[in-house]
This record gives sequence, C-alpha cells and structure tokens, in this order.
Amino acid sequence: MQKSQKGFTLVELVVVIVLLGILGVTALGKFEDLSTDATTAANSGVASEISSAAAINYAARLVDPAGLAGDTMDSTNDGCTEAELGVLFQSGAFPIARHDSAVGNGNACTAAGDTYTCTISADSLLGAPATATVICTGG
Repeated sequence: MQKSQKGFTLVELVVVIVLLGILGVTALGKFEDLSTDATTAANSGVASEISSAAAINYAARLVDPAGLAGDTMDSTNDGCTEAELGVLFQSGAFPIARHDSAVGNGNACTAAGDTYTCTISADSLLGAPATATVICTGG
C-alpha cells in the first residue's frame, strides 16, 4: 500500500509567488501618481464651484438689483484672492485653502456682466491648474 501525499511542490509555490510579484509590480504603476490626479481634480472642483457661485450671484443681482440678494462683485471686489472670491459663497469663505491668481480682462469690473478669469492651483502640490470665470455684478 502506497501513501499518497497531498499538497503543492516547491516549484509550484515558487511559480505562484513569482506570478503574484509580477502582478503586484504591474498594479503599482497604476496607483503611483494618484496625488497629482487628485490635486488636478480638486483644482477643477474649486474652479467649477467659483464659476457656479458667480453665475448664481449674477442671476440673483438681476432679479434683485437693489442689492438685497447676492454679494457685489464690482470694482471694489473683483480680484482673485481668497478674500475677494469668498463673498460668493454662503459661508463667506473660499472653499479650501488654494493659491490663486488672476489672469485676463485686466482683472477689473467696469460694468455688470463683465467677466474675468481666475486660475486656481495648489501652492506646493503638482497638478494642472483650473480656470474659473467670474461674472461682475456692477462697475
């Protein structure tokens, strides 16, 4: 009577370990650069938030020209700093701490309906900047 052994041979175990190693190295490349993608997505989200808030603010001013609805984006408050853009939000503050700079249109509101753009980017993080369009509500 011969005894039957059950289990894996050493060669089979080594082959499985090598295959798992190859799969692991291949998958690592896919997850290596997620921080840059996350920063780019965050910049785009904030820029979209600013553009939407500016459009809603402009619409509120059209409905209520006396100034009872919405915050003023005019020549006294027409920049791309966190403090100036913060008035567009219900909280009164910029959504998240981001470095931002103004480009285009001389960054000045001379009449309602003027637009200018703000480039939103993170200070110390990689990632593509995003552009927000701000609509002026007055001169």
